[in-house]
Amino acid sequence: MAIAFARVSIHSRSKGHSAVAAISYRAGQRLVDSRTGITYDFSNRHDVVYSEILLPEDCDEAFLNREYLWNQVELAENRIDAQVCKDVVLALPKELDLVQQVELAQRFAQIHFVINGLPADISIHDHEDGNPHAHILIPTRRLEKEGFSKYKARDLNPAFAKGFIVEQDYWGEQWREFQNNFFKDHQLDICVDFNHLIPERHHGIIKSTDNHYLLEENELIQELRKDLAKNHLEELLNHISSQHSVFTRVDIEKLLFKTLKSPQTPNEYLSLVECVLNHRHVIKLGLNDEGKEAYTTRHQYIQEARLHNDVEKMMQRYNHVFNQKTDSLSSHYKLSEEQHQALHYIIQSSDISVVVGRPGTGKSYLLKPVKDFYEHHQHQVIGAALSGKVAKALQKETGITSSTMASLSYRLINKHLQLTDKHVIVVDEAGMVDFDNMALVMKEARKARSKVILVGDPDQLKPIHKGEIFRGIAAHTGYIELENIKRQNDLEDRKASLNLAKGKIDEALTHYHKKGAIDFSNTPEEASNKLIEEWQQDISKKTLKDSIMLAFSRAAVADLNDKAHQALLDKNVLGKEEIVRQGYERTLFISTGERLLFRQNDKILGVRNGDLGTVQAVDKNNLHVKLDSGEKINIPKTYKAIDYAYALTVHKSQGMTAKHVRVFIDSKFWDRNLSFVAMTRHKQSLKLYTDTQKHPSLNDLKQTLSRKITKDNVIDWPLDFATRCGFDPDKLIGKVVNHLADIAHDIKDKYTFVINYEANQKQKFKNNTYDTLDKTMPAKEISRNLSFYEQFKKEYPILVQYEQAIDKRKKSNGYWAEKADKKILKMANQIIGNKILFEKIKNHFPHLSNDILHVMTTRGKYYVKEY
Repeated sequence: MAIAFARVSIHSRSKGHSAVAAISYRAGQRLVDSRTGITYDFSNRHDVVYSEILLPEDCDEAFLNREYLWNQVELAENRIDAQVCKDVVLALPKELDLVQQVELAQRFAQIHFVINGLPADISIHDHEDGNPHAHILIPTRRLEKEGFSKYKARDLNPAFAKGFIVEQDYWGEQWREFQNNFFKDHQLDICVDFNHLIPERHHGIIKSTDNHYLLEENELIQELRKDLAKNHLEELLNHISSQHSVFTRVDIEKLLFKTLKSPQTPNEYLSLVECVLNHRHVIKLGLNDEGKEAYTTRHQYIQEARLHNDVEKMMQRYNHVFNQKTDSLSSHYKLSEEQHQALHYIIQSSDISVVVGRPGTGKSYLLKPVKDFYEHHQHQVIGAALSGKVAKALQKETGITSSTMASLSYRLINKHLQLTDKHVIVVDEAGMVDFDNMALVMKEARKARSKVILVGDPDQLKPIHKGEIFRGIAAHTGYIELENIKRQNDLEDRKASLNLAKGKIDEALTHYHKKGAIDFSNTPEEASNKLIEEWQQDISKKTLKDSIMLAFSRAAVADLNDKAHQALLDKNVLGKEEIVRQGYERTLFISTGERLLFRQNDKILGVRNGDLGTVQAVDKNNLHVKLDSGEKINIPKTYKAIDYAYALTVHKSQGMTAKHVRVFIDSKFWDRNLSFVAMTRHKQSLKLYTDTQKHPSLNDLKQTLSRKITKDNVIDWPLDFATRCGFDPDKLIGKVVNHLADIAHDIKDKYTFVINYEANQKQKFKNNTYDTLDKTMPAKEISRNLSFYEQFKKEYPILVQYEQAIDKRKKSNGYWAEKADKKILKMANQIIGNKILFEKIKNHFPHLSNDILHVMTTRGKYYVKEY
């Protein structure tokens, strides 16, 4: 699992540190420190898998020379006790390949350091022990055009003293949030690991010295972790709830086992499990589909209840229905009868419409007349999808201006986009959208009386984060389903695709087995070789784009790509001119005719993560590529996020179509959702390849490809379902409130109680947290990010900036103090101007609101009050 570990340490001369020595070790190079004359040689290291220097804009390229850069860093410092540089260590997700790990580290360095004027020297270490990590070495002074500034970049420092950073939790939280956003952008089914309440210090390669300071610190952290698990169960519940809308006893057992590590007795461990499951903040939902007891937290229950309420209100509104027949539109676009019915359903239904479109049924084409209809009635149609690639395709195929869900959420939160009753929001591939983004869009649409159209397939790939909220919403609103699959030319293949959509994997596999489209080899190597042999038989320059290979693991995809590249060279399908380009993961040998996959968004170049293209020409500095979408672009050497595109992961293939598809079943970790996507990409032919070591028989293969993985939602256990079955709603809500608080007899308006419960509990929890943490100062420092206020700041980053401005003002005087006062006044204005935010501050943090108001009344004169 990915973890949120991030550590920042100071390198100072008073401790005998040298910036040149530090980077020599991290980059695995031989470098000479010109100040001391000492040569540092770590060139024999084999665990440095990547290193790169990132410079701020307009800096002299001479600083790209590592030895020159860090000697200049040393020369800029005169004091014998100078702090020369800082080392930022980031634990990298081992689930990512090197390409993605590099991109992750680069982005983090760019956003936090490089754009602020600090050069960043990145080195990625992988000891092949499942512990990959990045070192980002940065100086303590900004790099200007010709050299380092004479002033320290203290405004960028977190609070630190004597070389020990006391805001490790802040950096950990930044790294956690940054990773999760990265996973969303890349459609990766990963989230940052919450298996530990407090992260331990990263050991790196130091493992043998028992009395090392890292081990001592980790012992303290382990004790604090146990204390939190035993005495502050709300914190543990916050962690498990952040991963799952609904969880089981097994989820709790795993978290506690990893938290306690070595409980004194089995009874202690089991007793704590029972305490968690019987905690007043835990709600027992009943048996799930697997027959296991399912639970949720009160917070999640209320959040989903609010979403459910938003959906219900939208279902009762018909603000976007017009007296216009759809026959002419259907005729103009030559819609099938099924598509015509879907069009009629969308434009005549309530403010929320759900369309379940199976792969190849023409759901994207259906959105063209939808757009025309609403624009004819002076509505603005905007589109959104989880990934940039899908958003780009949606815009190209339908003409609907589209963006990612992350971008849409950002614009809504920051009021850059104000929805009205003249807006129609189309969410494509809605089955992949997580709860938080979906809930935000629904809330804003409900408030603005906008219309929302959700288009997707709950049986394809799942959201990265908690819940399958699209499936839950569809079950409540009802939906129209497009089943008339047009993608496959073979009618029997279409039936198989429909069976896959309905979860009848065995019937689909039986069809392809009878067709001779499933090949069993003796070993995985033989299976992949057989796939390549058959793939390249009918390949030519003209047909190369028509065929695609799919696999689950990145290792299998890389192996297939390398073999395919060599096969094309042997057949003279690729041009003879060959240029060597360094990708993130390995060196690529690229010729004209090469098929490439782009793995990183770059607005300047005009590429999005997931784009495919064919190399038209190569020269010393650029690759001239024609994207499959038709655009012609030039790719410079500096863009390294490329790979061969003959084979793709199944995740990368969602939404695409190819004439011929060959699928390598490379492991036992496939499931029905992966199978559904992989086996419905083809138009003319599909063939599966596997081996008898992993799958001795067809039945074994059926079992692997039929595995079911479901992420439950709270609204899968709805109050309204029981109501529709004949239960009295007033009695029913009374029972729910009794279950929630055991005080229903004291509350007249039980609905109001449910809605307002969260705010009351947050304030109570905040007060209790402060009381407890004041008694345990070490725990207070390490677990600060677990407090409610820290969670609140994550939702409103301007509060973090406000705090930083005040901290900076404390250290300023004269001109700089006056400048800081103006900045604080400006930010106070912004906070008060956000009515929703300031109302929350007044309700939950009155001391902070008083502070901000005082800043306004004194026109920015410095004033600080602890809050």
